[in-house]
Order: sequence, then C-alpha cells, then structure tokens
Amino acid sequence: MSDPFDGLEEWAKQAERRAKRADRRRRLGLMFRFRRPRPGLRRWRPPAIAWVAGIVIVVFLLAAAVQAYLPGGSPAGSSAGSSAYATQAVPSGVSATTSASAAPTDPFEGTPAATYPKGEAGITMPPATAVTGFTAAQVDAALQQVRKALVAGRLDQKMLVGHDPSTLLALLAPNPAKHVKAWFDDASFSSVATWIDPAAHLDPDEEVRVSGRVTLGSAVVEGIQTLQVTTNFVWVYAFTGNARNPLAAVHDQIRWDFPATGRLRAADKGMWIGDIHSYLAQIDCAAARKGLLAPFRAGSGAPAANPSDTEDPDAYLRADHSLDIADDCHLSTPTPAPGA
Repeated sequence: MSDPFDGLEEWAKQAERRAKRADRRRRLGLMFRFRRPRPGLRRWRPPAIAWVAGIVIVVFLLAAAVQAYLPGGSPAGSSAGSSAYATQAVPSGVSATTSASAAPTDPFEGTPAATYPKGEAGITMPPATAVTGFTAAQVDAALQQVRKALVAGRLDQKMLVGHDPSTLLALLAPNPAKHVKAWFDDASFSSVATWIDPAAHLDPDEEVRVSGRVTLGSAVVEGIQTLQVTTNFVWVYAFTGNARNPLAAVHDQIRWDFPATGRLRAADKGMWIGDIHSYLAQIDCAAARKGLLAPFRAGSGAPAANPSDTEDPDAYLRADHSLDIADDCHLSTPTPAPGA
C-alpha cells in the first residue's frame, strides 16, 4: 500500500514557489525612465540641445489568476505569463546575446532573472570582425573598452557602494568625460551607472544578475566614420531587509561611439557615450530622486494602483522589453546641454 504522504514535501515546495510568483505579480511595479541624447559629434563638440530626465512610476494591480511564469533559458526571453509586452528593436549590425546561465535561487526564483548569469558572465561580446573604417584589432579593442565601462558602471563595488565614478570616467575620451562627470554632480547618471542607496543593502550572497545583447556596426556621423557598439542589458540587483520586494532593476541601451582619429583633437580621441535609453524597475522613487537605487519600500509615496494596468511587473526584468514606457513619476526636469 502506497504511503499517502509520499511526495507531500515536494508538493508543498512547489506550492510555495507558485505563491511567491503570484505575489510578485500582485505587488507594485515601480518604474523610472531616463533618456539622454548623445553629447554630439560635430567636430566632437556637443550641440546646443536640451537634455530631459524623466523619472517614472508605473503601478500595476494584477489579477490573482495570472499564470505563473516558468523561467526559460533565453537571455532576452519571450513573452512571460499571460501578458504580452512590447519588445525593443535590435540595431543593425553584428550582435551577440548573453549565452551563459545560472541556477535559480531566491530572491530571483520565479522571475525572468532566475536563470540570468551572474555579473560579468552575462556580458557576451560579438566576434571582433572588421567593419567599415576599422580593423578587427580596432574593433576588439573597442569591445574590451565597452566591457570595462559596463562593469565599471553597473557591477564594480567602487561605483555601486563607493559612489566613485572615476574608473568609468577614465575610460572615456577627455572631453566627453568632463560632460559625463557633470551627470554625477547633478544626480542624472542613472542611465550609465548605479549608485546603491546607503539606506538599502545589497544581498551579500547574491551577485547582480545580467542579461542582454551587444551589437557593433559602423556609420558616418557628421562627416566622421564612427565605430558604434550598442549595448542593451538588464541588471537585476537583490537586496536584504525587504522580503516582499527584494529586487530592483536597471534596463539600459547605450551606444558607445569610437570616432576615427584622423580628424580629431587629442581630447576627443577615444570612447564617447552616444544615445541612451533606460529605465529602472521595481524601485523606491524617493531614492531615485537622488539618483540612488533601492527596492520599492512601503510609504515611499507611490500613487494608488491603476486597475487598468495589466502588464506583469516582472516583464520589465527582460532585456528585450521596449524602453519606450510610460513616464508618470512627475519628476521630468529639462537641463541645458553643456556649452548651451
């Protein structure tokens, strides 16, 4: 006669996992969006254009019957659960997507980030092939420079908790480095770097989960042949002390420009930051106002839930999600361009 309790422990574990997934879909999803046009390539001096920073809060109230997400191995993922989401277009050129994976662990379990690789393992570069105006060796050097910038901006503890951007700034050409430094001075740097809120604490047992895509190509920008490396990554951070909402994420798409050096002044030679689109997800808006990252905390001033919003908040943890999202944090503040 079979034991009636046989398998009960495994059933209980599965039920607990389903409950956690459902809870994540019912919780608030908080968003921050940031867009910054490139500094400009007109003789590598920034044009007189306006830069606009927009902080976003989007609140979702999801039906309790949302189908549980079953994590897959795709780095950029396909549609999760029962709600579809808009995806980001892939730039033309040679691309590579995250190829590694990791075992699901709490607090990532039940989210798209469950199998994302840890830290630098999530950054997969395309092959260093020659493109118009640049040799394979030059492309390889640029790809390695971009990798270093991604690590310096999103993974290095010196940036995350030390709030020191010097490593990232040193990777840029001198002239654009001065402009980017100003972003850190006025807390408008979230598009390229992460500063953890000192009042929040990263989980020491969990590395940042990373997934995304890198595309390289070549284009003539204002008369100068330019190697362009476009990165699109989602960075998912785990925190302690907030069991209900332990995650916060950044999704950015950055174009890193390497102009051909023949016609450039010395201070313009090197890597530039081009067009940027980004948002933060499941974050504390009060911290975001200061340029800091923290998971959503009760009492942070979020607006009432909107029953008409049905997209799964966890969809924003996917690297292929569209960066064109609602902007209703009411913190959009235009700032003048350098030299304007």
